[in-house]
Amino acid sequence: MLDPMEPVVVRPAEPRDAFAVAALHLQAEREWGQQIPSGFLDSLADAWLRDRSRLTWLAEDARHNPLGAAHGTLARKLPSPRRTSTAWLHLGFLYVTKEARGRGIGEQLLRTVLDWCEAEGVERVQLHAVDEARPLYERVGFGPPSDGLLELRLSRSPRPAG
Repeated sequence: MLDPMEPVVVRPAEPRDAFAVAALHLQAEREWGQQIPSGFLDSLADAWLRDRSRLTWLAEDARHNPLGAAHGTLARKLPSPRRTSTAWLHLGFLYVTKEARGRGIGEQLLRTVLDWCEAEGVERVQLHAVDEARPLYERVGFGPPSDGLLELRLSRSPRPAG
């Protein structure tokens, strides 16, 4: 049982955290009803270590037990004479273990990511929210994107010529 008064630390994940990050992903996938293939933990830890563009934060208790993680990918426009260089972060994963929920850890993770973004000059954070997480995101200020944002979803099948 987790002590609700125990402090939680959120920090940038380091290479030594690869298995903790992978284990949190594994827990999330199981919770979302996915069958976990053999070797998934090692495969995900290896992929996370190779992916230098992914920024990851880890929440842990005083004994360094992982309680949650968040990660995203930073995109930065190149400088141009007609506009300043801007950056945005796509937050692709925010997860807190079932045992640790209800303690504000998800919000602590999210606010840490947002603080980092502000310090780095990131102008926009985007994400796809599941219904259960919408209140958290809205509480910290997320809303629908601007009218100027367009998206094209590419299918895996070839597009017709023409």
